[in-house]
Amino acid sequence: MAPMSPRKSITPLTGAAFVKKLAALTKLSKNKPAHFALAVSGGADSLSLLVLAAEAKKKNKHWNFSILTVNHGLRRAAVQETRYVTKLAKASDLVCKILTHKGAIPKNDIQSAARNIRYGLMFDWCHKNKVDYLVTAHHLEDQAETFLLRLARGSGLDGLSGMQRVRNSNGVALLRPFLDIPRERLHQTIAKAGLEAISDPSNSNQRFARVRIRNKMDLFAQEGMTATRLAETAGRLLQARQALEQVTENFMQAAVRLDEYGIAHLTYASLHDQPEDILRRTINRLLTPYGGYPPRAESVQRILNDVFLKSRPPKDGGKTVNGFVIRFRLNGLLIFREFSGLPEPVIIKPGEFFVWDNGTSVRVAKKTMLKGTLSIKPLGAAGLKAIRHLGNDVPKNLPVAAIHALPSVWLTYRKKSHILAAKGVLTHQDIQFDDKIWF
Repeated sequence: MAPMSPRKSITPLTGAAFVKKLAALTKLSKNKPAHFALAVSGGADSLSLLVLAAEAKKKNKHWNFSILTVNHGLRRAAVQETRYVTKLAKASDLVCKILTHKGAIPKNDIQSAARNIRYGLMFDWCHKNKVDYLVTAHHLEDQAETFLLRLARGSGLDGLSGMQRVRNSNGVALLRPFLDIPRERLHQTIAKAGLEAISDPSNSNQRFARVRIRNKMDLFAQEGMTATRLAETAGRLLQARQALEQVTENFMQAAVRLDEYGIAHLTYASLHDQPEDILRRTINRLLTPYGGYPPRAESVQRILNDVFLKSRPPKDGGKTVNGFVIRFRLNGLLIFREFSGLPEPVIIKPGEFFVWDNGTSVRVAKKTMLKGTLSIKPLGAAGLKAIRHLGNDVPKNLPVAAIHALPSVWLTYRKKSHILAAKGVLTHQDIQFDDKIWF
């Protein structure tokens, strides 16, 4: 494939403009050190990130850029494509990491599965390498296509408000700086650099709904529904969504109490006379793990009907939804993480800071006399037994399941492990738990 040819009528983006957009999204000073991971597949859209990062690096010595390219294992050409991206990155004096999927190859809903694999690998890399920002090249037409796709699926206000420019995922901010930039301008950016783009056959496969919608965009434009107008509509809906989110935030600040164990308390009295949409949003936020995915809409509606709109608590004692336990009490609800849905133990080193599953951050002192391997994991039955053996008091008014889900820090030395600290029930001078509300 020959390099793309630049068109004089369209102005390519510059490294300076790229830096300005990133600074606007992150509120970072250009003189403050920062590390950005850039998602680059080798396609015409994402290659613009590589070109602009190379320019930006020359203009801003304080910011570091790493290229991430993913091999999903879906196509034989993937190995060559990741090598090609690595070659371009090296020529631009940029570090490139190839992330390879080693699990099962998805057979159904391939585009969605591939997207989940891709983001999973990239977010994992960012977490492990303490990179705060992941940048993608989603553009104006992507936003318009997303709006139409969600409209066809019957999405409500939140879905139709489109992709957000900034979305936090468990401590990593996903940035989409080009949502107001037409696709052609990104293509002209790589054309000016004289680069060849990889052609992904799935982008022209009529099996996929996004491709079918993309091929009809000219027809929509003839009726006035241009990509720009559709994206602007999504933007106006986003403003309405943000207003409702602020009302929800105000309600939750007044109605939801987060105790020292990270358990949310909500009284039935506080739910009376609240609009259903505000209650629905409250449920959605309470049942979404920190940086994770929200519960299914039908699950939210079921909780709304069975619990939040009832004047009396249900008789079944509790429910489990999206990795959370809702426990019913006479005067209100307790909401906490389900033990079985919590992550595997994570190694943490002295001086490190780690955000645990429910948003609680764990910090280990840099100067410590502790010898061995430190790890964070749910307290569990073994941890609760160990705490009781140490003679520490454990709250009797909380469900045992809630105590089992508390974050705890363990020390392993010479193949023997013992507990050092657990949120709210066991302290250690070198371990600090900081409250961070997951919702």
